[in-house]
This record gives sequence, structure tokens and C-alpha cells, in this order.
Amino acid sequence: MHINSGRDPIAIVGAACRLPGAQSPADLWQIVSGGRDVVGVIPQERFDIETASGRRRPDVLRGAGGYLDDIAGFDARFFGVTPFEALRMDPQQRLLLEVTWEALDDAGVPAESLAGSDTGVYTSLLPSGYWDLLRRSGMYDMHAALGAAVSGIFPGRVSTQLDLRGPSMGVEAACATSLLAVHVACRALWAGEIDLAIVGGANLQIVPDLYFALADAGVLSSSGRCKFGDVSGDGYVRSEGVVALILKPLSRALADGEHPYATILGSAATHDGRTGGSLVAPGLEGHETMLRKAYLDAGVSPGEVDYVEAHGPGTPAGDPTELAALDLVLREGRDPGRRCLIGSLKSNIGHTEFTSGMAGLLKTALALRHRTIPATLHVVEPHAVLRDPAAAVELALLTQDWPERGTPALAGVNSFGMSGTNVHLVLSEAPQAARPRRGQTRPSYVLPLSARDPRALDELAGAYADLLDGVGEGAGPGLHDVCFSAGARRSHHEYRLAAVGDDARSLAASLREFRATGRGDGRSVHAGERRAARRPKVVFVFPGQGGQWAGMGRRLLAAEPAFALRLHECARAVDAELGWSPVDALLRGERLSRVDEVQPTLWAMQVALAAVWREWGVEPDLLIGHSMGEIAAAVTAGALSVADGAAVVARRSRLLRELRTPGAMWAVALGEEAARRAIAQAVGERSGQVSVGVVNSRHSTVLSGDPEWLERVVEPLRRDGVFCRQVDVDYASHAPQVEPVREALLEALSGVRPGPCAVPIHSSARDRVVDGPELDAGYWFENLRLPVRFAAACQAALADARPTVFIEMSPHPVLQTALEEEVEAAGANASVVPCLRKDVPDAAALGAALGRAYVLGCHPRWDRVHPGGEYVRLPGYPWQRRRFWPGSATSPVPPEPAREPAHESARPARPDLAALSETELTAVVTDLASQVLAVPGDEIGMDVPLTLLGLDSVLATRFRERVRRELGVEVPVRSLLGPGTLLDLTTELRSAATV
Repeated sequence: MHINSGRDPIAIVGAACRLPGAQSPADLWQIVSGGRDVVGVIPQERFDIETASGRRRPDVLRGAGGYLDDIAGFDARFFGVTPFEALRMDPQQRLLLEVTWEALDDAGVPAESLAGSDTGVYTSLLPSGYWDLLRRSGMYDMHAALGAAVSGIFPGRVSTQLDLRGPSMGVEAACATSLLAVHVACRALWAGEIDLAIVGGANLQIVPDLYFALADAGVLSSSGRCKFGDVSGDGYVRSEGVVALILKPLSRALADGEHPYATILGSAATHDGRTGGSLVAPGLEGHETMLRKAYLDAGVSPGEVDYVEAHGPGTPAGDPTELAALDLVLREGRDPGRRCLIGSLKSNIGHTEFTSGMAGLLKTALALRHRTIPATLHVVEPHAVLRDPAAAVELALLTQDWPERGTPALAGVNSFGMSGTNVHLVLSEAPQAARPRRGQTRPSYVLPLSARDPRALDELAGAYADLLDGVGEGAGPGLHDVCFSAGARRSHHEYRLAAVGDDARSLAASLREFRATGRGDGRSVHAGERRAARRPKVVFVFPGQGGQWAGMGRRLLAAEPAFALRLHECARAVDAELGWSPVDALLRGERLSRVDEVQPTLWAMQVALAAVWREWGVEPDLLIGHSMGEIAAAVTAGALSVADGAAVVARRSRLLRELRTPGAMWAVALGEEAARRAIAQAVGERSGQVSVGVVNSRHSTVLSGDPEWLERVVEPLRRDGVFCRQVDVDYASHAPQVEPVREALLEALSGVRPGPCAVPIHSSARDRVVDGPELDAGYWFENLRLPVRFAAACQAALADARPTVFIEMSPHPVLQTALEEEVEAAGANASVVPCLRKDVPDAAALGAALGRAYVLGCHPRWDRVHPGGEYVRLPGYPWQRRRFWPGSATSPVPPEPAREPAHESARPARPDLAALSETELTAVVTDLASQVLAVPGDEIGMDVPLTLLGLDSVLATRFRERVRRELGVEVPVRSLLGPGTLLDLTTELRSAATV
């Protein structure tokens, strides 16, 4: 074998299909490996037989056929297609969108990873006749024309849906169409024009016209079966099919950890010219030329090929010519007595016409993967060329193991068109990527699932629960690989679920509990809807003291390398300052109490926790520190080096320990003003002895000052039932009592050299975003002396109304309640995620935190969460289909453009926009959008771009006219397209109303 060494083979990395009896490649393999015939009869509801019988032979429409189920169903919501447009789309387009998505899932290629890429799309489908049904139903609009009548739109539909920038073209060559599309895609890949190709073919039979033409031409089989290779073959039986394949260079596929079905070594496409005697007659010379060109292109001797998937329709003219050409070419270089086996998928499922080449290619790729050659059916008396003892070819009449020759298995695939076009592909068994060590274990796993519909999420949870039942058994996938693949190799949608557990059994149980209750439990399962179309703002919050506990972080040191690496780095810096290591203290499980032990250890923990989140791909947009937590924030922002951060926390805490001024701190359930009044009432002129040191929320403050005077303040509060708790410290931070350390601290930190912030910090000391160079020695005294205005920092973070996720970097929640109070007071779309809890194992708590952040809309790098994972194929997306068919009772009624009333008096009164509340204006705008898009109002997100809801330029024009007519405001079409949302539109309408 001399494979073309100057060229990378093309790997078939993903596949999906709808074929008679098969919803997936796995189903197809069950059919062919089991020798099953799945051809049925023509569904009587498909055609209007009585009307047709008035013109033609009705018996033609009562024969055999290989038909797909539910070609009217489509998950329009998933693809952002309005019901109005979905009704006007050729079902071939609709099915091709679903099958393309399934093929990408099968390949482990998240669709969003291709956005903006030069990925090519090559389709092979012609208008199915659906346009005729639309016309007869009175749908004469541009959506119908583009959706069903213009075949050139079909590949563009896929490219637009996935935001692909490479070539996008339809290929047409009668029944050779789909394999020709693969040939064209391979050429583009080999030329370096594209890096990945999506090839799709579809063939549906919507109207009966072609049936009558083929019957008149004598092309259809009288037996209703394709009898390839048998002398009784007198034609073919028509079938339907949709196939999509994902192709990429083999070297890239292996580097990406994918497991190709097979590889394409070479190909050729030719035309018979006049060798067949007429346009529709097959030509032996043309077939021979094509085969030789293909094997020359692949660098393979024809004699080394073990199997060829023939075009094989079972026609009396086509079969003998194809068999003769194969016999002539495949004998070249072949060892005596070693025949090449030949078969045809058409004997199992019928002739899928424009999709038949890709269907045969998929069958052959599966055969190579399983190293099994399936039997060809319906052969009683083979053609003469096959009965010749000297023949180089023979029919595969029995399913058999692939011959073992010590070299990769080789196969060919034929496809011919009635137009005279011939295509042949040369395939090889695919090498597999080097697999990492199996059996990787973690103390906790996070399994992320998502869907675009809550019902789909529920079904997906069930499918994964079933998958998890088989994890670790026999050849089943490993749990680490399942979690890795679900996160890193799947797209992520708005309805989300994250299951957290320490083994497959616990994860499966959690998923089934979710299905039973319809909600997450907040521990092992987090579930919800990501309400915003864009990523939420992420705020890392670093608390002060109070979260420490004996044994904190100890197990995390062994479980998370990023945590251990950063913690050790911080520990070395602390050791250089204080002569002891926080890591040693954590490993010993010591209970820390002295300020110069607690603060350096908490600082190291906080910096290390932030490092884990960033390693996992959750990057902060803003940092907020609370008291000493600002030191960890400064290191995380890059303003302080680890050494300088350690110097600040170690030297300052040491000075606090040496402070002789008595002090204490009390947490009280009062707002700032109420706390100040309580101080004034209790101590009068001596109010300087007690300060409001911390404002955590509008219901929570910390009083700081002299212990005796503090008792005078809190005693009446306790009598009145106000919550009061003494903080476990013996100094009074954020109060005049720390003034004595000023000079010593400024001197001790004079060598600190802050740099710029890579992430903004909102200072809770200065109540504003600070520049990195501000964080000098003077700042760190202010941070100790000035009140902590944490509530104000939270409100500033929420001011832009962007969905926000606060993640508290602490071994136990300290600020969660305060944060939640501020979020509630602001009425903000924000949530609080604590990292760890003292009563939950570290890895489980951190996994639960990550799962919650994911459900809230964060985008972790799942390849880093589960590093070293191997890609495994996972359950497919559970489509939530609605019926879209002209005249169907369940199809949406197409909204007609409303006419202007003939008289002004007939026009309904326009609402006074300025007088409408936000809720009322939102309802008005949502109702208009619902009417134009034919989408229920409760399915329209206010912050989702209208284009993602299916709005295009035509519907945008219609929407603009409705807004002008009913609300009296001129809205430019351009403001409705692009990133525009209904929220943006309401803002624009409100502005127009107040001008």
C-alpha cells in the first residue's frame, strides 16, 4: 500500500442520519449488520392519492417505499426560527439543521466553537415539492420562496445558523449529488481552503410527480426491492434519507482527541461523456476511468481493496456496467484467489436518491470501524460477471469479519448519477488517538447539562442517568471522561443543570431526583435558566476574618493542583516573613486564633481559591475586598506580587498582635444610621470611643471600639431583641483604636511596590474603583483604619443592571447574607455563590459552587475542570418538535400584515407611552413581538437579541410598521436587527415618548 504521503487523510469525525428504520448511525449499523430489510410501504397520508389518480396511475402510489417518520416535526425554538418561518421552510432544511447539529455533537464539536471560522458547508438537496403545497395553501411570500423553492438557500441556512464564514454551496448531480458534495469538501480541505467541513444531504418525497415520471420510464422495481447483483433486478424502490458528516484533517482529529469512523484517502469525480451512448445510460469506460483516477489519487493499488460499497440500485442496465467496471479495475495488483467483496445499502433501505452516496459512505465507515462487512440482501441468481470463476469481485452474501491482512482495511464507495456523473471515494480504517490513562478519579465530579427548553433538559437528565448506570462497566466510558465530554465537547444553552457527586451512582440518583421533583436541591443538583443572553458579570468577593476553621483546605490541597500550587507559593512568602508555613498549619488541622496566624492563612486560602476559579476559566470582571480581604484582592488583580501581599498581611497582623490599645468588635443587626443613633444614645459625648467600623448591608453593621463602651452600646440593643454578636478579636479595626500602629505600619510597608490592576478593584475603604499604584503603604493603613463600606461597594457592582454572580472566596461563607440583602434591596438580577463550607467536604463544596455558577450563566473551561479527559460519545439532544405543515391544525396561523384602517375613526386608540409603567410598556411591546414572530409571549426573553428569536429583515420591517401604526413611534429597522433586544426597544420607546 502506497498511500499518498504528501497529503493528510480526511477523517470522518462526526455523523448523524435519518434513514428508513434508523434515527442514528447506531441504528443503521443494527440494520445492516443484522441483515434486515426495512423497506415498507408508501404512507397513504403522504400524498393526495385520489387527486393524483385522476391524472395518473394511482397504483404507483400504493407500492413499497422507505419513508421517514414525522417529517413535519421541527424544533423551531431551538434554532431561533419563528413558527411563521418554520412553516415555510422545506422539511429537508428543517431535518438537515437537526441532523447537522447531531453530527457536530457526535464529533464533539461545540457549535459555538465554529462561529466566525472558515468552516465549509456542502449540501446535496433539491426542492422537495413542498413549495407546491405552500402555493396551494396561499403562501406566496418571500419566506416561502426562500424556504422551499430556492435550493441555493439550503447550505446558507446552515452557515447562517452556525455563523460560518467558509464556502457554502449546494452540489447537484442527480443521484451522485451527495457523494460529489463529499468529494468537493475533501478537495477544499486538502487545498487548505477550510479546516473543517460540514456535508449534508437530504431527500424527501413531498409531491408524487417524480413517482409518475419514474414509473413511466420503467425505473421502479416491480418487486418493491433493490436487488443489486441479481439477474432479476428490474429497478429500484424510492426511499427518503438525511445524512450529515463532519470532516477534518486526520492529524487535527487525532490531536483533538477524536475517534474517527474512517478516513478518506482519495477521490475522483468524472462524467461518462458519450461512452454510455446517451445521457442516462451508464458507460463502462467512464466507470473505469473514474475508479483508476480515484485509486491513483489515494495512492492505493486497487488490488488491496477489501470491499466496495456499490451504487447498486438493482437496475438491469446499471448493475452489469458497474460490476464489469469494478471487476476490470479491482483485479489490478490483486493476489490470486483474493476477491473483493461488494455490497449495496440499497438492498436494506431502498434508494435514497440524492442522499444515497452519503448513506453508502456512512455504512462503509461503520463497517470499517466495526471491521465487519455486512451482507447484501435479495440475491438469488448473481449476474454473469459474478459467476465467473476468474472474477475479481463477489457479492457479500453473508455478514462476515473484515479480512485480517496486517494492514489498515481499505474500502471504496461508488455513486452514480443519471446525468452521467460518477464519483468514487477510497476509504481506510482510521487510526485512533493515543488514549490517556484510564481510571482517572476525583473526589468530586461536576456533570453539566443544558438545553433550550425545560422539557428537553428533563429528557436529557434521564438519558444521562441511564448512561451513568453503565459507567465503569466493561467497555463503558469512565466517569471522568463523561463529565469532561459533557462540559468541553458540548454546546451550552440557557436551561442548565449541574449534578455534583463523588461517583456515577450518586450522579445518576441526583439526575433522577431532579426529574422527579423538577428542581435542583441546591447541593447535589443545581438547575435553572440562564436569563441573560450574554455572560453575567462575575465579582470575586474576599471577606475579612471569620471564615476560618480547623482543617480548612486540607483535602483541597490533594484534589486541586491549581489550589495547591498557589497556596504553596503564598505559604513560602508567609514563611519568609513569619518563619512558619500556612500549609503546615492546614495539614495539621490546627485551630488558628491569633491574628498573625489567622490573617496570613486566610489570605493564602483566598488567593489560592481565586486561582482555582481562574484556572477553571471563570474570570472576574470586578474584585471587592472586605477589610483584610482587600490584600487577597490586590494580589488576584496583579497589583501586588505574592511577596508584597504576604508582607502586607504578615507585617500588619503582627503589629495588630502587638497593639496594646484595648479593643473589641460587635456585629449588630442594624443599618448604618440606626447604629449611629444607638451609639449616640448609649455613650453620648464619648461616642468617639465607639465607631461604626463596618457597613455590611442596610441591615448589618459592625461596631468597633473600646470594649467597655461597646458593652454600653450593645446591652440596650440586646434587651430590645436586636441581634448582637461579639467578633472573636481583641483589637478594634476600622476605628481610632488602631491609630498607634500608623507610623510603624507605614515604615514596615515602605518597600511595597504596587503595579497596575489587571482586574478592577472596588475599594471598600475609599468606596470607589482604585488604580493599582494607589495600593501603597498609606492605602494599607487606610484599609485598617477607615470604615469598611462593603454595602456601598456591592451597590456599585449592581449599578449597571447587568446580571451578576458574586463568588465568595472563603473557607466558609461570611458575607453571603449581607450580599443577598443588598441584592434583594436593589432588586437586582444577581446571585451569591459561596466557595466552601466547613460542614461539607472541600471538593464537594467547590464542585457545587462551580455547578451553581454554571447554572447562573458562567462559562467554565471544562477541559480544565476535568483535565486529561478523553472524548466519549454522549446522548444526543432531545428535540422538542412541533408540527409545521400547510393546513395542519397544529401549525401556527401565519400572521397577515395588518391593513391600515380606511378611516381615522376606525383606528384603535394609541396608548400614551409616557403614562405606561415599565410593566405595562413591556407587555405592549412583548405582545407586538409575539404577533409578528408567532411566538408565545412567555417564550420571548426581554434581553435576548431579536435576531435569535427569528427576526430577519422582512419581519423587522413588518415589526417596525406595527410599532409605527400602533404606538406612533418610528423605529429604524437597523435598531431591531443585530444585538437589539426588546429591552432596548422599550428604552427607545420610552425616550421617544418623553421628547
